[in-house]
Amino acid sequence: MRIFILCCALALTQMAAAQTPAELKAKLPQVAGWTIDETVEVFDPDNLFERINGAAPGYLLFDFKELTVFVYNRDGNGDHRPYITIQVYRHATKEDAFGIYASERPSESGFLAAGTEGYREGSMLNFFVDCLYVKIESPSTDGTVSAIEQIAREFGRNINAQPAFPIQLQSFPEENKIAHSELYIPTGFLGHEFLNKTFTANYRASDKKYQLFMMDAATADQAKEALTKYLQFTRQNIKLREGRLTIKDRFNGDIECQWKGRYIWGIVNDGKAPVKVDDVLKETGKKLQ
Repeated sequence: MRIFILCCALALTQMAAAQTPAELKAKLPQVAGWTIDETVEVFDPDNLFERINGAAPGYLLFDFKELTVFVYNRDGNGDHRPYITIQVYRHATKEDAFGIYASERPSESGFLAAGTEGYREGSMLNFFVDCLYVKIESPSTDGTVSAIEQIAREFGRNINAQPAFPIQLQSFPEENKIAHSELYIPTGFLGHEFLNKTFTANYRASDKKYQLFMMDAATADQAKEALTKYLQFTRQNIKLREGRLTIKDRFNGDIECQWKGRYIWGIVNDGKAPVKVDDVLKETGKKLQ
C-alpha cells in the first residue's frame, strides 16, 4: 500500500511539473535591475541539436521532452549589457531530470539550496527540481552572480516549494555513502541490456569502495523478467522467487541482491569492502515497504 501511495504522489508531482513555456515564464522571479526579455526560444527532441549540438543525444537518453530558453537583460543602455540565460530542460519524469543533472554534476563543487539540489561554478548555476533540469549562466561575472543565485533560489521555489529526491534515492542508507555520488542509469546497468532504470550510489568502508543499486522495473512481472534474463545470462538454474539472490556475474563478480515487487536492489562489491550484506540490503528496502 505504501509503495502505491508513494507512486501516485510521484505521478501527481510529475504531472504538475509538466509546465508550458508560458507557465514557466510566469514563475521566473523579478530581479531588481534586470528585465526578462520578451523573446522565448523553444526546442523539442527533433531540433534540440540546434541549441546544444553534440550534447543532444545524452539528453534524449533521459527522455527529454522540451527546452525553453529565457534571457534576463540588465537594465540600461548599450549593446554590451550583461545578460543571463536560463535553459529549462523538461524531461518525462523526476528520475530523468535527476539523471541528466547527476551525469553533468561534478563530484566536488559549490553545492547550494536551489530546487532539489544545485551547484554553482563561477557564473554558471545548475539545479534540478521535479522533472526540470535548469541551467543558468552568463558570459559575464560583472554583478551577475548574485542575480543568478536569486533567480535559481526563487525559480526553484516557485516550481516546487518542497522538492524531494526520487524515493529510490531516499532509500539508500546514509552510513558510508560518498556525498553526491548518486546516479540514475536509464539503460544498460553493469553492461546488461536487461538492467534498466537503475539508481546507484557509491560507498566507502575501510578505504574500499562498493556500490549500492536499485532498479525500478515498474511492475513485479517486469522485475521477474529482468532477473530471469540475468540468470539465463549467468547460467544459474534457480527457481526464481522474491527475496535474497546471489547473481554470479562473471564480468562483475557476485551480485548480492534482493527482489520485492517492482524493485531489485543490491551491492556491487568487487573491491571486497567489509560490508554486512544482509543488514545493508534490509536497510535499503525499508522505505519501499
